[in-house]
Amino acid sequence: MASVSAPIRDRGGRVIAAVSISGPIERLGRRPGDRHAVSVVRAGHRLSGL
Repeated sequence: MASVSAPIRDRGGRVIAAVSISGPIERLGRRPGDRHAVSVVRAGHRLSGL
């Protein structure tokens, strides 16, 4: 398994959840952050503070 995750924060900056992707290493590779980190972090930022 491989995964990439990012925090979701409330309006005060406290971590309240996380967004992640995961899957077999054969599909995501051994360094999934190289390919997917920007998208996952961007999703965390978009969800934060809602």
